Amino acid sequence: MKTMKNPYRNKLCVITGGSSGIGYSVAEQLADQGAQLLLIARDATKLDTAAAALRQRGASRVETLSADITRAQDIAKIGPAIAALGSAADLVVNSAGVVSAGMLDEVPMTEWQRLFGINVFALVEVLQAVLPAMRQRAEEHGVGGQIINIASAAGIVGFPGMAAYGATKAAVIGLGESLRAELASLHIGVTTVCPGFVQTPIAQKVRFFGRMDHPKVRRSVEKQFARNNLQPEAVARAALRGAVRNDSLVVIGRDARSGYWTKRIAPVVLQKMLAKAAGVPSHRLQPS
Repeated sequence: MKTMKNPYRNKLCVITGGSSGIGYSVAEQLADQGAQLLLIARDATKLDTAAAALRQRGASRVETLSADITRAQDIAKIGPAIAALGSAADLVVNSAGVVSAGMLDEVPMTEWQRLFGINVFALVEVLQAVLPAMRQRAEEHGVGGQIINIASAAGIVGFPGMAAYGATKAAVIGLGESLRAELASLHIGVTTVCPGFVQTPIAQKVRFFGRMDHPKVRRSVEKQFARNNLQPEAVARAALRGAVRNDSLVVIGRDARSGYWTKRIAPVVLQKMLAKAAGVPSHRLQPS
């Protein structure tokens, strides 16, 4: 599979958040390879529009499932939708997610619950819906598969004002590592993708709380998205390339790679940079 030009030709690929952003960009590149696609998202109209465009690009088949993955009754539809297309998914891409910003003590618990509900718990429920069939096929027929979970650089580096969001993405990284070990013997790989600021519709949907709910902060965040200039197509390419190689972690984007390597090589330097960004004297972050 790794040596094929189009490794996902005719393979069944399931994508949450597949009607926009990174999820749709992944779907586009899979369509170019002639994959079978099952797109999952809430908005049926957007799904129909996306499906039509993907068929034009060359997908061998495109089906859609209008579902809210935070609802148990909608999660229950995923297994049957996959079974109608094949015995199990060959690739599962968990791309659905939300983001907000605010100092830890200024983000209400309802927002923490919303973030974890969508970014973590819904992702887990999707995996619980797709994995039994993938396991059974691997055990009976020796056919593995791949899972891509979209996390974030905020799950690697604790950026100030991103405690709630970063905690959800750190959870995604952690569960990806555990799941990768659990599924290794079945040749089902798990790749976690950590992009920096990506120019997708989610950039306009960031919720701000407390002192971060200020025009100056909003403008600063907008500048970060623009400065990084990371397009969803680039994230999709890196994610699929990492999946084909069965990479454990894919870090993409100038800000993401900078934070990742600085944390590994010069953690004290990173602490000072983050303290400066948060307006906290750096000596207060040094161990006593």
